[in-house]
Amino acid sequence: MSNFLSLEIGKRSIMTHQTALSVTGHNVANANTAGYTRQVANLVTTRPYYTPTLTANSGVGQLGTGVEVATLERIRDSFLDGQIRNENKTLGYWEAIYDTLAKIEVILNEPSENGLRTVMDQFWESWQDLSAHPENESVRAVVVQRGAALADAFNHIHKQLTELREDVNAFVQVKVNEINSIAQQLADLNQQILSITIAGKQPNDLLDKRDLLLDELSKIVSVTVNYDQYGMVSVQMGGRPLVQGNDHALLDLKADTKGMFQVIWADTKAVARIDDGELRGLLDARGATELDASPSIYKEIIPNMIDKLNELAKAIVLETNSVHRNGYSLTNETNLNFFNEPTSASDGYQWAAMIQVDNAIYNDPKKIAAASEETWKDGVESNFGDGSNALKIAQLKHTLIMGGTTTTDDFWRSICAQVGVMAQESVRMVHNQEILLNELENKRQSVSGVSLDEEMTNMIKFQHAYNAASRYITAIDEAIEVIINRMGLVGR
Repeated sequence: MSNFLSLEIGKRSIMTHQTALSVTGHNVANANTAGYTRQVANLVTTRPYYTPTLTANSGVGQLGTGVEVATLERIRDSFLDGQIRNENKTLGYWEAIYDTLAKIEVILNEPSENGLRTVMDQFWESWQDLSAHPENESVRAVVVQRGAALADAFNHIHKQLTELREDVNAFVQVKVNEINSIAQQLADLNQQILSITIAGKQPNDLLDKRDLLLDELSKIVSVTVNYDQYGMVSVQMGGRPLVQGNDHALLDLKADTKGMFQVIWADTKAVARIDDGELRGLLDARGATELDASPSIYKEIIPNMIDKLNELAKAIVLETNSVHRNGYSLTNETNLNFFNEPTSASDGYQWAAMIQVDNAIYNDPKKIAAASEETWKDGVESNFGDGSNALKIAQLKHTLIMGGTTTTDDFWRSICAQVGVMAQESVRMVHNQEILLNELENKRQSVSGVSLDEEMTNMIKFQHAYNAASRYITAIDEAIEVIINRMGLVGR
């Protein structure tokens, strides 16, 4: 009987080491697969054949019956996973902020010869030249063109900032769709993992897929992950479950009159709380919608830029027109606006988008009110060399005060400086988070990653064990051959 038991031991050894070789091959095949976790076949002895008792009268100890694969274990450190997901949301947030600020810097294009500051300087300089040559029509034409260039610069920057806000808003929709897709995949994987787990198997590859999805989700939005005894995960987002077993909630979007999306829960229609991650960075950059409560909980990066641009355009339009209306043109006209001015402007009036040179002056530069006194008296030219009113407008560069503390030039410089400082901060935060996440990922790979050198060593080890088991079976087979076919033949 022991010989036949020995055959069984050899068979179990062959099958066990063949499985171990398969696991090694699986590791080697997925050495470069994203999210793959190294697997190990845990070998244990099978239940022994004989258990001694106090009354046993034959044999000593236990007779081993071989080896088997107890589990196919995934080598994974859940603590490192939690750290990486916690830092992932911060990286995602600052990457979204940096991407927006980098685009704003391109739009502002400061300092450069083509930026708004240069255009403003040229506008004020043209008035300075006009004050010296108020009767010169070519100089007047330059003033008109410089005014039109200033208006175009404001219009262009406002349009680009508005389009950037719309682009960020579109990305909000993309990220919400990604969250919904990942939530559905996680719920489906939970169901598959449960089915395999309750059957007593290890769904290692499915767990890898789920962990990879959790890593992706943690970069988009801040989530809390919990595991139950059946291997399923529950994912909390914004104080409520996003994934619970094989069920999942969905996010939805509600647009205001400007098309800006508010993120809500699809079932309750309540506003979703977005605490961190790429989605929160996009919302901070885009700003609140008309549907959100006031004051805004977001940083309002792009809306604040648009508001400051409107504030600057409004100050230039109103102050230039105020001085210009008190002057006289070459045609002896007064009370003329240089820039178009609305009859009534609400708080939401987009000055930077609407600024333009008045059509009457654009079509006839003689109407520019450069003089402080009448240019015609009793049908005779008078004060044609008077450019004092033009000089007053030129001096607005230094006398026009924004917010009671700074000139228009300094006001614009401060806007550009604030964007630059925020961009530097975002670059620093992204760089720091990347370094931190690289260190954590290296630690995770040292635990979970596939080492080809180690797998080659394991392959040789299991191959030799397989060969030894085969040789062992051959030896037992020879022994049985002697017993069955050769014993009892002596003397015949």
